[in-house]
Amino acid sequence: MLRARSHLRKKVHVSGNEYYYIHIPAKLAHDSQFPFKEGDELAISIDVNSSKMIIQKLNKKSSRSRRSRG
Repeated sequence: MLRARSHLRKKVHVSGNEYYYIHIPAKLAHDSQFPFKEGDELAISIDVNSSKMIIQKLNKKSSRSRRSRG
């Protein structure tokens, strides 16, 4: 299991929208076992009972790639 410590950061954009960031240390992200790459689309779930965040990579195949040509 890969482990690192981080912090949750909040940023307010000039438009007034709020964004939250979790910094992933480079030491963790550069590990050969790290399952994500820049640009991957991710699904984020929160297990409120155990206070855990689950991040999973979504499949790259979308409904667009299954469109029939014609």
